[in-house]
Amino acid sequence: MHRAIFYLLFYVGFGYITLTIIVGFKLWFGLLIALVFVLFIFLFRQLPVPVINKWLKLLTPSEDKNATSFVLSDTGECQFTGQAALQISANSQINLWGYWLVFTPKNFAITKHFIFKDSLSSEDQARLARSIMRVQR
Repeated sequence: MHRAIFYLLFYVGFGYITLTIIVGFKLWFGLLIALVFVLFIFLFRQLPVPVINKWLKLLTPSEDKNATSFVLSDTGECQFTGQAALQISANSQINLWGYWLVFTPKNFAITKHFIFKDSLSSEDQARLARSIMRVQR
């Protein structure tokens, strides 16, 4: 049993060294980086939601932390907490991670704002997407 394990380790090590010499160090280093990246993503997905939310709060700029809630009207007007209503412009975009809202320059305090999809319910996502598409027409 021990001899079989030794032979397995010997041949795997010999094969690894041979491939490293033949193929080159860069390929294996690139594969190692890709493997570490995949492992990091896998482990990050295993974290509980409160820990992930704390990381996202650390990475979010402080000016975006103030706008925690907003009201969206049928006409495309958006009012963040404690601010005047702003009109969503046709330059607003829907992408894979969220919604990039660009406002018409009524008020120069906020002209752009990004909202992550994870921060909205599916109904609110649908309403916001419909409002953006309605304004773009």
